[in-house]
Amino acid sequence: MKKLIIATLFLAFSFSGMAQYRWELTAGIVSSQFNFESEEGIELDTNRGIGFQLNAAYEYILDQRAKSSIVFSGEVLQRKSEFSEGSLAGQEIESFQFGFTPKYRIFFGKHVRGFVNVGPSFRINSSLKINGEKIESDNLEQVIIGGVYGGGVSIAMGEMFDIIAEAGVMNDFVNSISDSNSSKFFDIYARVGVRFRVYDRY
Repeated sequence: MKKLIIATLFLAFSFSGMAQYRWELTAGIVSSQFNFESEEGIELDTNRGIGFQLNAAYEYILDQRAKSSIVFSGEVLQRKSEFSEGSLAGQEIESFQFGFTPKYRIFFGKHVRGFVNVGPSFRINSSLKINGEKIESDNLEQVIIGGVYGGGVSIAMGEMFDIIAEAGVMNDFVNSISDSNSSKFFDIYARVGVRFRVYDRY
């Protein structure tokens, strides 16, 4: 038993010692559309609105050639849309959320590296407003589960520092408003920022 514990600790330290890590800081815009259908089956069309996204991520490289990684992202997200018909025509709906997104990322190329990533998103519905009036928390889903699908490019500016740009789409799997048949956001996002190394022993 003692030998097994020592061997396990040795492998863990060896693995962590050979690992590569990255930090990533990005910011950008989010173009959102809100898909709404009431419990009575009434659908209201919406126009896209522009919000913002702030993203800080920790990236764990999975292989020696840095071809794949898992990215753990924390984010602040503002989503906006505007009703275009019915009694709410012209009124803006705005959501403010905090989220966590683990993504699997694959890289292509060397100095200028393209990538694609995909993963689930878990967001806390901090507030939801229609025409500036806050919807009561009892009528909101507190945790919004969705998906993130994107790609971009990471350009090396030296051994330790990259400029990164990413664009993609996000969608909700869970309604934002409890008493509705559908109340989900669909987003197109674009972000730019920096990516840099923390520790590397390859």
